[in-house]
Order: sequence, then C-alpha cells, then structure tokens
Amino acid sequence: MLDPLPQESWSRRAAIHLLNRAGFGGSPDEQEALFRLGEESGIEAAVDSLLETSEDWSSQPWPDWALRDKDPNGDFYDPDGNTEAANSNSNFRNQGIRRREFTRWYFASLKEGQPLAAKLLKFFTDHFAIDSAAIGQYYRFIGLLRYFEILRKHAAGNVAGQDAPFEGDERLVPDGHYGNFRTMVNHVSWSIAMVRTLDLYVSTNRSINENFGRELLELFTLGVGDTFTNDNDDYTEEDVGTAAEAFTGRKIYNYRYPNNTNNGPYPAAVWQNNGLRDKSAKSFFGNEAMPGGADIVDGDDIIELIFNSTRCAKHLSWKLWRYFASPNPSKELVAALALRFRDTHDYEIRPFLKDIFLSQEFYDDSAINSQVKDAGDILTILEKQLEAPLVSKDAIEDVMQQLGYEILFPPSIAGWPEPDGDGNTWLATGSMVFRMNMPSIWSHRNFDVLTNNRVRNSLDEYPEVDWNSIAPRELRTIENFPLLIDALTKRFLPNKTLRKSQIRTLYQRYSAISEQLDSLEGVKELIRLLLALPEYQLQ
Repeated sequence: MLDPLPQESWSRRAAIHLLNRAGFGGSPDEQEALFRLGEESGIEAAVDSLLETSEDWSSQPWPDWALRDKDPNGDFYDPDGNTEAANSNSNFRNQGIRRREFTRWYFASLKEGQPLAAKLLKFFTDHFAIDSAAIGQYYRFIGLLRYFEILRKHAAGNVAGQDAPFEGDERLVPDGHYGNFRTMVNHVSWSIAMVRTLDLYVSTNRSINENFGRELLELFTLGVGDTFTNDNDDYTEEDVGTAAEAFTGRKIYNYRYPNNTNNGPYPAAVWQNNGLRDKSAKSFFGNEAMPGGADIVDGDDIIELIFNSTRCAKHLSWKLWRYFASPNPSKELVAALALRFRDTHDYEIRPFLKDIFLSQEFYDDSAINSQVKDAGDILTILEKQLEAPLVSKDAIEDVMQQLGYEILFPPSIAGWPEPDGDGNTWLATGSMVFRMNMPSIWSHRNFDVLTNNRVRNSLDEYPEVDWNSIAPRELRTIENFPLLIDALTKRFLPNKTLRKSQIRTLYQRYSAISEQLDSLEGVKELIRLLLALPEYQLQ
C-alpha cells in the first residue's frame, strides 16, 4: 500500500491528473511542463514543485475596508466611516457590499493563489464550515477575517506575508505553527467565528451547551458511522458530554483587555474565563488521564486525546483522500493512510499529501476522472482555462447562489454535500441547466443567465476572452478542424476522449456557424458546446 509510482509509469495522463487534484488544473503548456519535469527530474521533483510552500498571501490582500483604521468605538462595519445604527438601510447595504467583496476575495485566492494552498483553503472552508449569520452582526466581519486568516495560514503552512488584519490575535496561534491538522482544530476552537457559530460563548459550567463538543467529534475529527472503524474505537454520548464540559468558559472580550479595565482598546478575542469553565477531572474516550498522567480538564486536552486515536487518523485520512484522489478508498488503503498521517507525519498536512501524490493508488485508472467538479471548482477551473479575469463581485455572488455554494452561508455546519453524496443539489436539474448555460457568459457574453440587471450591468466593462490565444487563426480553417478540436480538448477536457459521434456533431455545428458568420463565432460556439458536455463535469 502507498508504494511510490514507478518512474516508468509517469505519463502526460499522470501529470494532468496531478495538476487537477493538487490545484485547479493547468493550461496545455503547464501540463507539458509538469510532465517534462517529472520525466527529466523524477516524479518526486514534479510533486515537490506543487507542494512548495513559498505562498505569500500579500498578493491577495484583504478587501480595502478590512484594512482601514477602526474608529474610537471599534466600529469595523461601515466602509465609509459612518456610524448609522446596525439596522439602518445604509448599514444593511454596506453589509451586502462587504459580503460580496469578501466572496470575491475568496475566489481570487482560489484562482490566483499557489494552487495547492488554494485547494486546501477550499477544503478547510468546507470542513470547518461557519455561518456568518450565526456569528452575528456585531462580530461578523472581524470574526470572518480572523477565521479565514486561520484557514489560509494552515492551507499554506509556515509562510511569509500573512499578517493578521488586526492586532491581538496571539491566542489564535499560541505556538505559531501552521499546516498541522491537530493545531488547526485547536486554533479553530479559539476563533470568534466558531465560538459564535456553535454557541461556545454561552456554554458555562452552570449551563453547558453541547453544540461544539458534538460537532468536534462528529464532523471535525472522528466522524459518524465510518465503515473504517470498529466498536473498540467508537465514542459515546458520554464522551460528547465530557467534550462539551471541557470547552466551557470560552468568552469573547470586546475591545478591552480580559481584566475589563479601561486601559485602552483591544480587538475582540476569545479567552478562557476561569470562573465559568468546568475544572473537574474527566474521563474521555477510554482515557482516565493524559498520556503524561495529568488530569483531563480542558478543551485542549480533549483535542490532544482525539488526535491520539486511530479513529481520528482514519476519518481525516479518508476525507482528505476523497477530496484529493477518489471517492471510494478501500478499508486497507484508509488504514495505511491513517498510519502515515498520525504515526509518520504527526498530522502534518503537506508531507501527508506528498505521500498521496507519489502513491500508485493515486494514479490508478479508477481515480482519474472519478470526481464531479463542485461549484467552487467549476468557476475557478473555467476561468483559468479561458485565461479570463475573475468576474465582478456581483456576478460571483449570483453564480454561486445559482450553483448552491455561498461560502458565508453553508447549508449546515456539516458544510456542502459532495457532488456525488447524499443531499447534493449541485447536479439537480436546475443547477445542471445553469452549469450548461454558464459558459456562455464568457463565450457569447450572455449575461441573461444572471438573475438581475444590477448583476448584468456589473459586467459591462468585463473584457473579452483572448480567443486568438486559445484558438489561433491558423487552426480555424475547416481543413484544420482535427487540429482545432485536439487543441481545445487538451485545454478544456484533458485526460478525456470524445466519442466519434460527439466530434461529428461538433464539426457540423462549427462548419455551419463558420459559414453563416465567421470562424471566430464558430470557435466560441464550439467551446460553449464542449463546456456543456457531461464529460466537462468530471475531473
């Protein structure tokens, strides 16, 4: 299990698959460059080129309003410095603007960031889903900014250029170490966004709220009903209750130091209120004490014990494999992955992914083209393939609402269902029709697929795709159609083979449009049809 792919098995097909899974695909030139690197310098060199951790998020700064100075009252919420009441129409409009700008920042990070860091950012956004409405208006944007700062730091690992947008975040990153799953869960548990979303801020030793304790076990670490576990490593309702007790007393202090004296403003942060936490010694998940003999007392102890377990290693390995490789790993493969993740790499994410990307199982025929592109993938990949800039913030929000992927409003704390999973609506009839029509936004500037005039007008200045780069003039003659369709297939449908009947239909349509209008319009129609094929939904 997890033996490295033999050098002689490296191929363009393997290089394309690796680009698709370690990021959001690549242009034909990028595909060829990665293939050549693996051929000439070895597969490990090709994998290392995608794992590099020199990401500098300063290339994707926060929206302008996030970096402006606070007013004396600590008001973060009005980009023009106004102080209207929170429920005023002006403030409501500003909230909507900020929401759209934040969403555009997220998609810019996916499209233009270091590919693997961007792919991990998307994974964590789903794995640790938070609801901006639950955070509440008062804490919403400071909570969101800090939360996504945690996610993108862990997505990239230890890198430069990632200063938080606000002072006072020391408790969020107590050891300054990023890129480790255990550490990340700890940091998430201290974040304003999660403390508000799962009601930790109201959980005290006198009134325990189980929301976070339950979701920590069921969603973030141990899973529910995994087929890779057994009765010996299952947890109980008592364990859920114990976890909830351990996380009591986490409170959000507003703009003052924790002792509540008037010695200056302090940005909101989460701290432990010793008077409100349950300090009793506990038993948890078959453990009566910590590995060193100390009592099990607080949430940090609970997280450490969870990550010592085989069940946690299996569940997280299973989830990462499904996200990066294929939907149905075997029990034997999950067991091997868990040993690597916990015992070899101590939950360090990138070394674990390197093992995945080097393994024979990752390149198996059953893994290639086995995933349905989710909504975040399909917009990011499409714009990268078209070499097109990101559409407007209004258009992104509209597209994502139609596709069912609003990053600030997940359908539940469990995040978004996988495209081939229970509860998925991404490939339901309405969403599928939009997926097939969406490419016409770029191919034919068909903004009518968007829902209102405000959104359509936001694209008035959006530039035309550089069609000469994608389909050079010399390929557009009828005689060169085989060369044209080959070039377009390599760009938009890599690792896929069109059927003869599909090629014949595409040729007939291209010929008709080229004769009626011109070859450029024929190219646009050809690309629109290629992007509407069922094969385009797979990667």
